[in-house]
Amino acid sequence: MLEPFQRLSPTALRELATCLREGSMASGATSHALQQIVGAPAASRLLPALGSLAQRGWSPGQIATLAEAIANAKSLAASPENQVDLVLSGPEIPGVPTRDTAAVMHSLVEQAINEVLLVGYAVHRCRGLFERLAQKMAAQPGLKVWFCLNIERKPLDTSLSSEIARRFALNFVQEHWPWDPKPDVYYDPRSLQEERAGRTSLHAKCLVIDSSQALITSANFTEAAQTRNIEAGVIVGYKPLVERLAGYFDALRQSGLLVQCDLP
Repeated sequence: MLEPFQRLSPTALRELATCLREGSMASGATSHALQQIVGAPAASRLLPALGSLAQRGWSPGQIATLAEAIANAKSLAASPENQVDLVLSGPEIPGVPTRDTAAVMHSLVEQAINEVLLVGYAVHRCRGLFERLAQKMAAQPGLKVWFCLNIERKPLDTSLSSEIARRFALNFVQEHWPWDPKPDVYYDPRSLQEERAGRTSLHAKCLVIDSSQALITSANFTEAAQTRNIEAGVIVGYKPLVERLAGYFDALRQSGLLVQCDLP
């Protein structure tokens, strides 16, 4: 009965626990919800096991605790498969697990205790994606949330760099984050240089949770990329590597190479 759980990675087990405790499966597991977390082949093995536990009187919360215990035990092993997991989003292919990038993001956000770092290139129609993070910020005043985003100077735009940043900040608040409190937003000012030859782009896309888990992905923070496009990424649970990733962006910020965008 526990064998389907034991086949899952620690990351997938923790995502399962989050959904069982307070997410889409808090009132019961479904095949569709499971497929978003573990892919179709694993879901077909896991659903009967969950049903068997439920018939024996296990609540979703108790099954979540079991999944977390197995995840913790597997994390103690040093094997790479317990530290890295693929996130492939797109059309389903028999035998190849796929998962919505958005579902993975939401699950990681639910696990955040101290800090969330989101780094992205394109942001479009993200209100639904960011709403749960905003709710978590309001509920956990100590949660530090900061974004590193690309601000683009469009062709033929001769506005002052400060004006382009101001317009970006206004659009971000109106379209993507209308709630309080707001995250700290940073950008690379080189992207706004008037001389095209000297411009850069903040092209990285990643989500880092408590400097202990990271999603590194090809997916932009847009509705299409998160739910429909063909995207590839990895979840990394190897803490030294994740700390190095978070530390790089923190060093860019501390050195002034990334500057803060003042949100209204």
